[in-house]
Amino acid sequence: MNFSPRTAAIILHDVLAAIFAWLVAYWLRFNLDVPLEFKASALSTLAWVVPLQAIVFWGFGLYRGIWRFASLPDLKRIVMAVGLAALLIPLVLVLFRVSVVVPRSVLILDPLLLVMLMGGSRLAYRAWKEHRLASVLHPDSKPVLVAGAGSAADFLLREL
Repeated sequence: MNFSPRTAAIILHDVLAAIFAWLVAYWLRFNLDVPLEFKASALSTLAWVVPLQAIVFWGFGLYRGIWRFASLPDLKRIVMAVGLAALLIPLVLVLFRVSVVVPRSVLILDPLLLVMLMGGSRLAYRAWKEHRLASVLHPDSKPVLVAGAGSAADFLLREL
């Protein structure tokens, strides 16, 4: 696989999304006021959760595609990868005897938030690149279909 700066940025995005989802899951679990002992467990488990999720995401090939062309099969891969990671997290924490208490509700909220963050950001990027957001701002614009793959079609698209 070609590892470009763009791929590194996407991986960084997903890692940050995983961190954010894990911490927000704790925050939501405790009604926006996380007790100190659970703050410590949330931060200490990040060292196990995020690398595990990153490995699963890599294994599912989430970094092979281009966000501009994100589609339903990509969303399916995201859901499957997040689902597998959600099953592996408690297993890994138990197998490696990580001595922290992770609330069950966090184990449910985290994958839901993570799918929304990862899938939503890809959808938003695709909508932005396809100028779908511009059609909301400029309702009088009309879509145009240019048939042809030659240099004339390329030139016409650039001019439009």
